[in-house]
Amino acid sequence: MAKLSADDWIAAAAARFGEHGADAVRIEPLAKSLGVSKGSFYWHFKDRAALLGAVVDAWEQRGTLEIIEGVRAAADDPADQLWALFERTFGTPTSVDMFETAVRSWASQDPHARKLTKRVDRKRLAFVAGLLQAAGIPKAEAKRRAELLYCTLIGEFLQRSYGKQRLDRGSLRSLHRLLLTM
Repeated sequence: MAKLSADDWIAAAAARFGEHGADAVRIEPLAKSLGVSKGSFYWHFKDRAALLGAVVDAWEQRGTLEIIEGVRAAADDPADQLWALFERTFGTPTSVDMFETAVRSWASQDPHARKLTKRVDRKRLAFVAGLLQAAGIPKAEAKRRAELLYCTLIGEFLQRSYGKQRLDRGSLRSLHRLLLTM
């Protein structure tokens, strides 16, 4: 039997979560699919809730913090950073779209998931609003525009999760211009 790390369990749980939602993340079926006993799970996690928390923490790290770091490293100019953010977030793989949609579905039913999702949303919105402010948009307007961009992105995730084509580059360029226009 292979020895699995906590990251192996998190990856397997995240894949199942993205495809089928939080309710599909069950220890015994995961263990079976990974070819290990349930005991392997308990070596790394106290319970299913701890695993789901780790899945959401990984989502926050990869889907928020690492993206923010990458965008900051991509350019110095805030408008260029905003474009780098567009390139990293619009047009992500379908698995990312499905995962985002599954997290939000879970958050609509689970108070703990709701709290975690709101935390991620606040970080993402604050980052975009900061970019817009740095580009010369007044603070209150930057916050409104960040909200509009975020609603567009979440809508994009939802629609692509069931087969809609991603926004084309021309549409993204128009959105980019609209957000930065005084």
